[in-house]
Amino acid sequence: MFGLGNRWAGRHGAAGGDLEKRVAALEEAVQENRALNVRLAELTDVVTELLLPVAARDEERLEELLGKYRGDFS
Repeated sequence: MFGLGNRWAGRHGAAGGDLEKRVAALEEAVQENRALNVRLAELTDVVTELLLPVAARDEERLEELLGKYRGDFS
């Protein structure tokens, strides 16, 4: 921004290629984190359904959640 990159590159001997690699790695890590968060939310839904008293359970939803969860590991 405002030529700062050129001054930084001149002082540090790099044109920002390393920075681009680091940003790409961070973006990849963010995507992995998002996928893990979705997975955790799905698992939390399954556990929540299993902890409900039998009379309050939605058996169809429970079977759907368990089927999806099992399908991911098959």
